[in-house]
Amino acid sequence: MPSSKPGLFAREATGLVREIGFTLGVIIILSHVVGLGWQKRAFQFTGYAPLPTNEMPLGLPAMFWAFLVCGIIVIITGYAAGYVAAAMPRSGGGYVTISRVIHPSIGYISGWLMFLAEAFSYGLIGVAVFEGIGIFFNIALAPSTVGAWVQDPTMLFIGGVVIVWIFAIIALLGTKLYGRLMEVLFYIPAAITVIFFAMWVAGIMNPSAVEEGVKTVFNNVTAQSLVNLALNSGMIDAKTGFFSAFSIALGGAFWAYMGWYATTFLAGEVKEANKKLAKIVAVAGLIVMIIYLLASSLSALSAMNVAVDTTTDPDNQWSFYQAYSFLSYGSVNWTAAYEYVGVDPNVTKYGEGNWTHIAESTNPEFQGINFVSAWSTGIASMTAVGMGLGVLAWLIALGGVLWVANDIPPFLLVASRTFFAMSFDRMMPEKFSYVSERWHAPVWSIIITAVFAVPACMAEAKFAGADKYLAFAGVVGTDIFDALFLTLFCVSCMLLPLERKEIYERAAIKHSIGTVVGLGFIATLGGAFCLYEFVKESPWIWSLFTTGAAIEDVISACGFLGCIIVGILLYVYYMYRNTTRGIDMHTLYLSIPPE
Repeated sequence: MPSSKPGLFAREATGLVREIGFTLGVIIILSHVVGLGWQKRAFQFTGYAPLPTNEMPLGLPAMFWAFLVCGIIVIITGYAAGYVAAAMPRSGGGYVTISRVIHPSIGYISGWLMFLAEAFSYGLIGVAVFEGIGIFFNIALAPSTVGAWVQDPTMLFIGGVVIVWIFAIIALLGTKLYGRLMEVLFYIPAAITVIFFAMWVAGIMNPSAVEEGVKTVFNNVTAQSLVNLALNSGMIDAKTGFFSAFSIALGGAFWAYMGWYATTFLAGEVKEANKKLAKIVAVAGLIVMIIYLLASSLSALSAMNVAVDTTTDPDNQWSFYQAYSFLSYGSVNWTAAYEYVGVDPNVTKYGEGNWTHIAESTNPEFQGINFVSAWSTGIASMTAVGMGLGVLAWLIALGGVLWVANDIPPFLLVASRTFFAMSFDRMMPEKFSYVSERWHAPVWSIIITAVFAVPACMAEAKFAGADKYLAFAGVVGTDIFDALFLTLFCVSCMLLPLERKEIYERAAIKHSIGTVVGLGFIATLGGAFCLYEFVKESPWIWSLFTTGAAIEDVISACGFLGCIIVGILLYVYYMYRNTTRGIDMHTLYLSIPPE
């Protein structure tokens, strides 16, 4: 008997169940977005580009204004992505819309890169949880510490891998249970966040509490001593104007917002997605923007009134905020820093940023210093310590770690559903489209996501020096993939009523053609600007075309291009394979996958 012709899709139904309501949909986005970035970026990007207080508009740091501008872009692009995904609400989100509206090849390659971005980020965050434990609990326990293991690359790598697989195993038990876990990981730190804001306000009203907390945490080293150290080790020379600082801050702000449309990837599991998905994304984006604006302003202001200096650089006003940021993340002249504290200034021998070496100083101002890098939540914890509220410092540490940890489930969901959608289209091994009948979870897609997370764990932990060669799996590399996908997602919104009018007319959310095209166009500009910012901050991408480029940059560039080439080859292979099996790929990509 002749073999029967296979159907268009892997099977007649996905096997996924719509179990995600409006609230959980919002929580998925909030958990995906609000985590590492908002706690660190206000200080990190001030360190990269020190800006004196007198040059800040309304006395607010460049990061605040970057969060404001990016937040507006987030709401616009988020609604556009939510609208077009709601018009064809299936798991895979943008992969489905891009491949059905623009072109299958564009949808496939962008979907593949988005899978890599989320899978790699899944690994990054797994390691970041351990990093957070070291930072937050070292402050809460000051002057004691949790131990040197939190800085050991091997321990960080092992810990990250363990976390990755624990969450993957839990995900195998289905979205309903996973949703309950996300709610727990969200509501606990959300409640503790009230303490964050209370301590920042307390620091603004009582700078002496911050000063006392700094002295306790840094082992009797004062905030004024740290300001003097920064001023004498290159901070004045590194000073930038507002617009330069703002431009640099934009990259950090976009990174902190990434994932603001995460729930669109689970459109096939959202209740009434055709009506509610766009609203879920827009509401979540607005909430995130409000949190970021408040956190970046209040945490900065709580440190700006501490150890103010207007004499060393008479034309400018510096403070503990800029100094702490610069010493944590800036281009410090470490030779000058070592000389200032009175230790051997041989950077070749002792390396840059060696606070253990500085702690050996005989200068009583810096002797025995216990330096902890600057985070917004760290300032809140120091304020609590300075007020004698050690219990609150512990709670802040717990909340800070949980905000990082609750990033993990959404990254896994987004990556696994993207891979599942591609497999369901027969454009990846069909085994990965398998869904457990009992738990309604895409088993093999979850497992492959955890596998791809491992090299990112290596990069984030700096295990075996992998971070130097795996920049494409690091923070900015994954954001380039993400921003490219977002831009094409918005293009699919713009083209929906023009290229797929029948889908546009069936959409439950009604807008005029002009409104949808205009919305998609503005959102596309926002996504493209986001992409530009990430590419601008990644000069290693061009290392293959740069004379004298470092070997690690060349390898990272090869890995970056390799990811794209692999996507192209996979597309060509599966298109050829499916066509020779008698599957009408043209019809498949004109069709919306079944529920």
